[in-house]
Amino acid sequence: MARRARPKPQKHTPSTIDRADPEVRALINELRIEKGWTIDEIKAQLEKIGQGHISRSALGRHVRTLADISSEMRETQIYAEALAKQAGNASQSELLDLNGQLLHANMFRLILAEKDGEGIQLSPKEAKEFSEALRNLALARKTDLDVVEKAERRAAEKATKQAAEKATTAARAKGLSKDTVEAIRHAVLGSDA
Repeated sequence: MARRARPKPQKHTPSTIDRADPEVRALINELRIEKGWTIDEIKAQLEKIGQGHISRSALGRHVRTLADISSEMRETQIYAEALAKQAGNASQSELLDLNGQLLHANMFRLILAEKDGEGIQLSPKEAKEFSEALRNLALARKTDLDVVEKAERRAAEKATKQAAEKATTAARAKGLSKDTVEAIRHAVLGSDA
């Protein structure tokens, strides 16, 4: 039995909104998302600024895409909150890892959507916020690792000093010479500290 070939995804034909200037797309997104304008109100505004060639149906499709993305973002936020509650007493480091995984999962979904021809587009503001989120997460992770490293180093130094004190106390108690006690201390600490 011959296997059927997987159908090729249809090539995405950019809509009039996709071909519009980034400023026009940003305006549409702002009017819809931030101000809650209707499609007809947005269409009227576009006509005022000389963008009357953008059809109402193209606006409708674009608004549906925005609604889908907003819904996915709300869903992701719900997942993140649920995972944070489930994590409960998780360390800061574990929560950073969790946030990183969620952010990377969403980035992967955006990439896949683009490859499937859905044409997901971010406004300049959204792209900036997304890149800032990635940058902030990377900086927070680096800071967290630095804090952990310093804490581990301090704990190791404290344990070494305590071991040196115990060794020198025990050596003195056994009546070893001052030079021998200092040699033991030096051997434990690795220096004259």
